[in-house]
Amino acid sequence: MYGEVVCVSDGSFNDSAHNGIAPELQLFVTGNPEFAMMDNVAYQPNRGNWVFHEDGETTYLRPHNNDLWDCPPDGTDDDLQSDGCVRIGTLNDLGAEWTGGLFDATGKHFYVSVQHNASGTGTILDITGWE
Repeated sequence: MYGEVVCVSDGSFNDSAHNGIAPELQLFVTGNPEFAMMDNVAYQPNRGNWVFHEDGETTYLRPHNNDLWDCPPDGTDDDLQSDGCVRIGTLNDLGAEWTGGLFDATGKHFYVSVQHNASGTGTILDITGWE
């Protein structure tokens, strides 16, 4: 529903290579109408945050397009889910979508492509300001 994000673990490399363990599944982020259809993910080194790329052009609730969401790892609370996600980018061009985002090794530069935009050419952004 709506783009729930799950983590899957299949044990050690040796266990998975020899089919020695059943995969474990853990919900990381519960989806909702604003957090829908995630299809790319980027891990931020040194902070442990995850940036999810939404591919959810929709008119549900209101016309909106793809967003970028920054989700921190689980903290010291009772569940094992992210402790909340923040929308960090929105595309107003309803035909465009985020894709291929990744952080550099320092975690201070996030490079992401915008494809299918109104210009007819792809765009690569370097998003900085991460602390």
